[in-house]
Amino acid sequence: MNTQTDDEFDQVNPLPPTGRIDIHCHLVPMIDDGCESFEQSIDCVRALRRAGFTGSICTPHVWSDQVAYNTPEHIRAWTAQLQGQLREEGEDYPLWPGGELKLYKGVIDWMKQHGPPTLADSRCVLVDFWVDKWPKWAVPAFDWLLQQRYQPILAHPERLGCVRGLEKHLAELKQMGVWLQGNLRCMTGEEGFEPNRLIRQLLREGQYDFLATDLHRADSLNARLDGLSLAEAEFGQDAIDRLIVDAPRRKIFGK
Repeated sequence: MNTQTDDEFDQVNPLPPTGRIDIHCHLVPMIDDGCESFEQSIDCVRALRRAGFTGSICTPHVWSDQVAYNTPEHIRAWTAQLQGQLREEGEDYPLWPGGELKLYKGVIDWMKQHGPPTLADSRCVLVDFWVDKWPKWAVPAFDWLLQQRYQPILAHPERLGCVRGLEKHLAELKQMGVWLQGNLRCMTGEEGFEPNRLIRQLLREGQYDFLATDLHRADSLNARLDGLSLAEAEFGQDAIDRLIVDAPRRKIFGK
């Protein structure tokens, strides 16, 4: 498979002037619970193109305890490899490197060592965490990122397991300057009652900065695109385009 230098990678991945940009997906195959093969990645890209997407930021899981090899340096190389495979298949669909960083008690030390996995070489960092009770280390982790002039984006807050007091905590994060990204699949109810309820509430309140697919494997893509259709039907295409078309360009790419 062809590889690219960083300069070549940047030059062949300009931001398309129009279309949807997916800022959260697991298209890079065989490195986490996302796509299982290059063929599956290509199938997903073709389906995304048919749905009006014109580029994706690849955000493999960055979990120091489970996928320790998923560092920003490696993710960048893997994304470039997948980009080359797409070109070989005749698919003009730009990809950019990123990551979905799991926050935990020692994550600040990890970030000091490896650097946060930023989205498309911006200062934006997509993060998540999975605990049953709101953790004491969450706010310090967000605060560290902000102090270092990174822009944290909390992925799918509507799916967080620490339901008790969640809306209050999310309001505190928004007050700090944290951005929120909603998952389209939660619109379908397939993620459960609470995510289904909360994503609609946060959309009504204008709390989200982005919506994204959080695409994993091909067999979950239809549900995510169904969620997009539901969001457009309930909130209007213009409102959803602001979160999928306009926001990525303005807030991440600075266009």
